[in-house]
Amino acid sequence: MSRHNVEIRTDGRSVGEVVIDGYDIAGAVTGLAFTAAVGRVPTVRLDLRLIDVSALGSTTAEVLLGEGVADALTLLGWTPPESDR
Repeated sequence: MSRHNVEIRTDGRSVGEVVIDGYDIAGAVTGLAFTAAVGRVPTVRLDLRLIDVSALGSTTAEVLLGEGVADALTLLGWTPPESDR
């Protein structure tokens, strides 16, 4: 699993910013969990606004990613299709 610099800023009621390697992806985050234990690298689990396009019933569809989703996926190792770059 790759490691990233993560900053989470909150006002106590909701998450205001989720910054990974300098990019705020809060617009794509629907939830998160932070876990830390002595002697272990902390982990952050992110829940992102994504849809399952495998059940659309069509062999061709245009997939649109919500604000911040492509940035979040790219930071986590995804490579966008050549046509989207």
